[in-house]
Amino acid sequence: MKAIKRWQAKGLIDENLAKALEDEVDEVNKQTFRLAVQITFYTIGVILLGTSVITFIAANDWILRLLEHMILLKPLLLFIVTLLFLFGGYYLAYEKKNLPGLGNALIFLSTILIGGTYALLTQIYNIDDNAAMILWLWFLSVFPLAFIFKSKAINWLSIILFICAFCTMYAYWDYDWGQIWTIYMPFIIGSILYSAGNTNIVQEKYTDFAVSYKLTALLPMFITFLILIFSVENSYHITKYNYIIPPALIILFNAVNFVLNKNKNDFFKAEAAFLIAVPLFMLVLMLVPSVNILSVTIAAHLFIIYLIWGGFSFGYKYENVSLINLTNLMLIIYVLSTYCRFAWSFMDKTLFFFVGGAALISLGIFLEKHKKNTIKKFKKEE
Repeated sequence: MKAIKRWQAKGLIDENLAKALEDEVDEVNKQTFRLAVQITFYTIGVILLGTSVITFIAANDWILRLLEHMILLKPLLLFIVTLLFLFGGYYLAYEKKNLPGLGNALIFLSTILIGGTYALLTQIYNIDDNAAMILWLWFLSVFPLAFIFKSKAINWLSIILFICAFCTMYAYWDYDWGQIWTIYMPFIIGSILYSAGNTNIVQEKYTDFAVSYKLTALLPMFITFLILIFSVENSYHITKYNYIIPPALIILFNAVNFVLNKNKNDFFKAEAAFLIAVPLFMLVLMLVPSVNILSVTIAAHLFIIYLIWGGFSFGYKYENVSLINLTNLMLIIYVLSTYCRFAWSFMDKTLFFFVGGAALISLGIFLEKHKKNTIKKFKKEE
């Protein structure tokens, strides 16, 4: 609204056009609000509905007694209900197209019920209570549906399931090493998610998914590099095969992805190099009995600088506010923590605050100019 009034004040538009634009904005805002309310109702409704289905089937043993020879009756019923919700949601959202919000909510509910079906199977038939196995099966069942329906909600569910399954799998092996959970795990999870977001088909056809993968990958990797900067050990020596295989596969995957990608622009090359360098760096930390502390610190600084550069570049390119805000947060934390660590003990306190304030203002000006230049560059390329 303010922009429209400014345009009218400058004479760019007349009063009639300004009134028409204001009415259009009001209508869009009303539709957005109504849609948000509908989605909220649908989401809460399908969660309650799904919970009622799972608890009803799980809690009523009389269902089994009706047909004693059908030992798979309970999970079979839950599986049938899951399919009904899935195809019902598909019909409403994509065939009839009269209730797309409700249809997508029902599809999302079916992905929740898939996990309930697997959990029910393990509970009823005393299958080994392995949460990692359930999570992996749930993830593998849900992951393709995110791409089939291009659903952001299902995609975020698959990301959460992957992280939980991966961490739970390693937790079951019960290795008591602090660096596994503070360094190795965020490294690998971040590298896998960023690699998935950097594949050609995901970046071209599923841009929102690529952003969500990279958005999720940035934070754990950033925290890990920050830990390496402030708490470098002499050794991170781990030679167990189940820790060495993931970074080796990530290197191979990104090398193949680089060769197969026909659109090798500078941004893609930088990302591919980063995704090969990070797991390679992890392999060196694990395989070398004693590391050079200065080298590890410098490498961690360079990786953080790249993460911040990549976050801004990708955020501006796809105009993703969440990614830009996250990158801004990482930049502030990195600059302040690094500056305070190295300058607090060596500078007069007045000078410390003056230099810090001047440096942050200068950095803000630089980023503002860089933002404008980057946006112009991407628009020219498009």
